[in-house]
Amino acid sequence: MSGRAFRKAINKEYDFLTKRINDEDLNDSEDIDQPPPKSNLFDLLNEVTDDTENRNSDENASEPEINNETLEPSIRLTSSTKKKKKKKNKKNTPAENPMAELEKKTRTGKKVEEMSEIELEALIREINDKFGNLSTAQQSDDNGNEVHQSSTIPSNSFLIIDARLLDADGEMRRMFSSGIVDREIRSRNYARTIKRTLLAKPRQSWPPILKFGPRMELLKENDGIYHFKFIHSQQYQVVQLDFLRRIATHDPNAIISLLHENPYHIDSLLQMSDVYKMSGDHTMAGELIERALYAFEKSFHIKFNITKGTSRMDYKYFENRAFFLGLLRHVQSLSRRGCWQTSFEFSKLLLSLDPSNDPMSVLNFIDYLGLKAHQYTYVLSLANEWVLHKLQDWPNFAYSAAIAQFLLESREENNSAHEMSKAMLEKAILYFPSVILLLSEKCDIQLESDVSESSFIQEVPSSNYLNLLIDHYVDQISPLWTQPELINWLQTVSINVVVKMQIPDYKTSLGDEEFAKALSYGKNLRENSFNEQIPLNLSRYIVVSENSKFLAYLPEVTSRDIDLHDPLPPPDGVSPYDAYSESSNTDWDSILAVDLRRFLGGVPNANVQAIAERIHQIADTANLQAAAERLIEVLRGAGVYDNDEIQQLPNENQELPMPGGFPQDRPDTNNDDEQDTQE
Repeated sequence: MSGRAFRKAINKEYDFLTKRINDEDLNDSEDIDQPPPKSNLFDLLNEVTDDTENRNSDENASEPEINNETLEPSIRLTSSTKKKKKKKNKKNTPAENPMAELEKKTRTGKKVEEMSEIELEALIREINDKFGNLSTAQQSDDNGNEVHQSSTIPSNSFLIIDARLLDADGEMRRMFSSGIVDREIRSRNYARTIKRTLLAKPRQSWPPILKFGPRMELLKENDGIYHFKFIHSQQYQVVQLDFLRRIATHDPNAIISLLHENPYHIDSLLQMSDVYKMSGDHTMAGELIERALYAFEKSFHIKFNITKGTSRMDYKYFENRAFFLGLLRHVQSLSRRGCWQTSFEFSKLLLSLDPSNDPMSVLNFIDYLGLKAHQYTYVLSLANEWVLHKLQDWPNFAYSAAIAQFLLESREENNSAHEMSKAMLEKAILYFPSVILLLSEKCDIQLESDVSESSFIQEVPSSNYLNLLIDHYVDQISPLWTQPELINWLQTVSINVVVKMQIPDYKTSLGDEEFAKALSYGKNLRENSFNEQIPLNLSRYIVVSENSKFLAYLPEVTSRDIDLHDPLPPPDGVSPYDAYSESSNTDWDSILAVDLRRFLGGVPNANVQAIAERIHQIADTANLQAAAERLIEVLRGAGVYDNDEIQQLPNENQELPMPGGFPQDRPDTNNDDEQDTQE
C-alpha cells in the first residue's frame, strides 16, 4: 500500500474512532454499547483507485497532502471525553478511550501525519490489540441490525491495483539514475498515444493495430462484480485455425510467417515469445509479450476495470486463457528484470481475474513477490485474512508471513527482540520442518548439529504434493536468505524449537500450550491435508514456469503432449475450436488436395491428388501441413515436378523443431535464421 493511501486510510480510521467515542458518550446510561460499524483499512483504498483518474493521470502527479483538520480535532477531543469515561461502570474500564491511546503515543511531539508508514502500522496494531480489531468488526445497518460479511468472498482489498505501479520504466527510474534509465527508455521508441495504456506502451516499430483481434463482452454483473469474456470474430477464428495448423508443424518459421501477415495475433506472439526466451533473447521475448497485452487492452470492455479488483474472467473459456497466460509470462519477464513492484502489481491483477479458482496458481508465488517488493503488510494480511484458503497452512505463507513480520520489526527501533516473528517462525517450523534443512543446503546456512541431525527436522513428507510445494518454495525464496540478520534469526529459532522438543521446560517465544498445539496441528497437517493429487492449477503453473526441474513431480502430465499456447486446459473447458481438434483424424488426403490445388491449380500436369496421397504415406498426421508447405516451396522454387523433388520431403522418422515444448525436450533451432526472418 502506498504511503498516501495508507495515511488516507488512517484518517478514515481516526474519524471512525472519534465518532465511536461520541456515540458512547451520548449513551453513557446504556449497559450495552452498540456494535461498531466495520472499518477495513484495505477497502478504503477504493477511493484512490478510480479508473478514469488512473487512466488519464500524469505519471509524475504530486501526492495530495493529508488534511490536518481531520486528525487534530480527533486528538483534541480526547481530553474532553476522558473525564466522562472515568464515571462509567467498572466493567467498562478496560475499554478505555482509543483516542487517548493515540494521544499518548504522540506526546513525543511527532504529529501523526509526520509518522512513517511503519510507525502508523505499528500504532494501528497496538490499538487493535487493545480495543479489538476494527477491520473485523461486524457491520450495522441504519436500524442497528448486525450485517455479517460473507465468508466465502475474498475481500477486494487484496486485489486493488495502483495503476501507476504497473509502469516498469517508472520503477526503474526509482531504482537507478534517471539519466541512464531515460536513455534506455528512449531507445525503445515508444509511440505517442491519445489515450494512456496501462498494460503495455506501444512502440513506434510496432505496426498499427486494427480492430481485428478479440473483443470483450460483459456476461453478467453480480453485487458489483463484473464477469467478462473475450470473443473471437469470424476473421480472427480463421487466423486462429491457421495458427493451430502451423503449430502442429513444430516449425517456428511457420509462426513467424503468420505474424508477418497478422502482427497482433496473440497466440502467435506468446508462442514466439517462448521461442525467443528459450534461445536467450529475453528482450525480444518481453517485447512480444507486451505487444500481446497491448492487443488485449485495446479490446477491453468499457466496464472492464483492472484497478478495482472487481473484474472477473472464467478460465474455462478458451478465448480467455491467452490473457491469463500473457499476464503470467509478463510477471516472469518483469521479475527477471528486477522490477519487483511492477511484477507484484501484475500478479495481483492476474489473481483478481479468478480469485476463487486461481488457474495460474498465483498464491504460490505472490508472497515471494510481495516480500521482494517490500509489501510486508500485504503479505501478512493476505496470510491471515484470505477467506478462500487457510494460507497459514501452506508452506510458502507460513514462512513468508514470518519473514514479513521480522522485516517489519527490523524497521522499528524498539523491537530488536523480534518476539512475534520468532513465534511465527517457530510455528512454521513445527508445521513444515523439512523446509529448514532444504534452506540450509540451498543457501549454505550453517545449522547447529542438534538441528541438522534432528529426526524431526530430517522428516521427509510422504505426500508428493507437499514435497512439490516445499521444494518449489525453497527454490523460490532462497535469494532472500542472503541477509545475515535473517540467517541469524533462522539459526536461533531452529535451535530453540529442537531444544524445546527435547527439554519441555525450555522457554520459547511460543508458550508451552501454544507450542504443543502447533506441534500436534503440524503433524496432522502434513499427514492429512496434502494427500490429494497435485492440483491442475499448480501443475499448469509448473509447466509454464521457468524451472523445468519440478516437472519430475508431474509424470502424469509430462507423459502426454502439451500445447504451451493452451497448457493443461480445464476439464470443463469450452472452445470454439474443439471441432478442429476432433477432426484431426479426418481424410487428410482430401483436405491437402484442396490446399494444394489452390496453389498448383495453374500448373500443368500436376497430379494434386497423387501428391497428397504421397504426403500421407511419408509423413504422420502431426507433420502433414509442414510436408505440404515444403512441397509447395520445392515445386515453386525448382520448377520441376518429379519424384526426385518429392523425395526431399521429411520422412516419418524425421522430427521437426517445436516452439513452446518442454525445455529438456526442445531440439536446437537456428536462432540466427529466426531473427533474420523476424527482421
